Amino acid sequence: MRINSDQVSSNQIDLEQSSTSKLTQTPSTDSSANVQDTASLTNDATTVSALQQQAMAVPDVRQDKVDALKQQIASGQYNVDPSEVAKSMRENGL
Repeated sequence: MRINSDQVSSNQIDLEQSSTSKLTQTPSTDSSANVQDTASLTNDATTVSALQQQAMAVPDVRQDKVDALKQQIASGQYNVDPSEVAKSMRENGL
């Protein structure tokens, strides 16, 4: 059996050309281009956010308490128990 070198070369060239053309063909649309990022809040996150807003709306100073204490001090009705102050200081590490 004799192999014709011209035929082998011709077949090899045909195979190389067909595989090259298959490699260069790419789809015209990229499926990842259609992907969109989304974000959503869970019910827990929504609840936490609402509670945080409520907490921020509360004033730092309870003016009614401050006014009541001022009035007690001015009238001489406010008494400080030194042993209670010392006990509180010990408990709080002061």
